[in-house]
Amino acid sequence: MCFSATGSFAISGVLSAVGAMSLAKATSTPHRMLAGVPLIFALQQAAEGTVWLTLDGSHALLNRAAVSIFLGVAFVVWPVWLPLALTLVERSSSRRRLLQTAVWSGSVVALSAALLIVRLHPVPRVIGHSIGYQFSGSDDAPRLLFYLVAYLVPSVIPFFVSTFSRARWMGTMLVVSLAVSAIVQRGALTSVWCFFAAVLSGFMLFAVERDQRALHALHNPAI
Repeated sequence: MCFSATGSFAISGVLSAVGAMSLAKATSTPHRMLAGVPLIFALQQAAEGTVWLTLDGSHALLNRAAVSIFLGVAFVVWPVWLPLALTLVERSSSRRRLLQTAVWSGSVVALSAALLIVRLHPVPRVIGHSIGYQFSGSDDAPRLLFYLVAYLVPSVIPFFVSTFSRARWMGTMLVVSLAVSAIVQRGALTSVWCFFAAVLSGFMLFAVERDQRALHALHNPAI
């Protein structure tokens, strides 16, 4: 969870179990990338738990590594992994082309984010009951808005393009959680929204299972 080391490690453990079950139920290769989403968020939450434990500056290198992993998952892995995973399971050729465009868009976002993380060395700080990650120039509102829009294109919009089971439902929940995070804890937006995204990723187990059943019914219609 985003609110303490204990909470972060606890939700990481739960997501690890969900991810393991999801992968076990993913019988088709294309579904395995989606099935692995809870494991990615489990790693991210474990990283933020480590950030909490090293905020006192006693383990600077470990803290920096944990910050890099947390932000790397959010801004480097997710914008590419999500549209690519949805592309692999997409059955509509026209929508698959749109999702492929999102993959390229996500690749640009991921590369830019990786460069920013390496160059600017974001610093974690406690904001309320969450952690905020301070970048140089992060008070530049127009630039932040540009980054947010560029990030949402490959990270959220693919949910509304894909015909994957429950995709639009998950996309709607992500948008709602983003709005709530921005209102409640704007200074720690990344941390709080990632918590909601991690929780929502737990539903991937049911979505993967449902989509595979639909695919099986499509290829094996009842006689």
